[in-house]
Amino acid sequence: MQVGLPHHLKNFKLFFQFFDDVKGIAMKSRFLLGVVASALLCFASSAEAQYARQAMLPFESTNVSASDFLQGKKGTPVMIAGHLRLPKMEGKQPVVVLMHGAPAVGGSEAQVDTWARALNEAGIGAFVVDSFSGRGVNSFADLGKISPLVRVADAYGALNTLSKHPLVDSSKIAVMGFSHGGPSAIYSDVQRFQKMLGPDAKFAAHIGVYPICNVAYKDDAEVTSPLLLLHGAADDWVPSKNCKEYADRLTKAGKHVRYIEYPDAHHVFDAPVFKQEMKFAQINSLRKCHFAESEGGIIINAESKQPTGPNDPCFEKGVTAAYNEAATKKAHEDVKAFLKGVFGS
Repeated sequence: MQVGLPHHLKNFKLFFQFFDDVKGIAMKSRFLLGVVASALLCFASSAEAQYARQAMLPFESTNVSASDFLQGKKGTPVMIAGHLRLPKMEGKQPVVVLMHGAPAVGGSEAQVDTWARALNEAGIGAFVVDSFSGRGVNSFADLGKISPLVRVADAYGALNTLSKHPLVDSSKIAVMGFSHGGPSAIYSDVQRFQKMLGPDAKFAAHIGVYPICNVAYKDDAEVTSPLLLLHGAADDWVPSKNCKEYADRLTKAGKHVRYIEYPDAHHVFDAPVFKQEMKFAQINSLRKCHFAESEGGIIINAESKQPTGPNDPCFEKGVTAAYNEAATKKAHEDVKAFLKGVFGS
């Protein structure tokens, strides 16, 4: 089975193929960007159009290394985009920014569309951000082009864009990230990065779904908004224990955090494409890796104290992906209940 673009990113790839042809002009004209985004609504399926109002919204983020990002450097501007899907309701609406995971074997990240639908059915909008197409990340092998942490900038770009949208309630915007997209949802709650990227706006809530939590960043317990962490107990790809430990640290610091673990649930437990459990022998697992931020924004192995990299000895090959219907249904319920408490409706 080949590694390729997830289903929900294919329309974004078409978007950027078209956008590349006009970006020289479009970058100079916000009006033209709006026209381009509106024209791209033809990519939405007829099924989606039956239950949501939609728009493709481009916005600016940054290309920067993780170490430079941690030092507060801005990097090179890059245009990315998100697909806004709003329920057919009157007035300004709450919205959840959805940060997809890695380009995965078999299109496992298509479940982000399922989450968008579930949110819409609950009367909540969804903004599905594509962090990859604008950066030329087309497969699992391209992941070195973007650090999960740097996608915090994508989350804030989405927040700033949505805050200005006439149909969005700017006080009710949450962010939810999956796997590789998890750090953007979790650490956008950290005051250090808020001050750097969004001093005038913040998310109402943050949700991580089987996220990567195995890096201890400086001041990462200084959070301001409610955080929900969802994980599978059987995850051997991105282990649950690291997120549990992070939740415990936040709890001891008196922060609003909740951790929920689903028994017998593996990585991407909400991806129906993996109804038959699959093993990937050549993919690295983080199950024995613990990292920490050192001086100069360098990420080190917490045990060896040496700078980490793709060949860090902590990596072990062999991971599992499996759908768990019970965990998926419970996760949908848990997220809706959490958002109801945050949004107050």
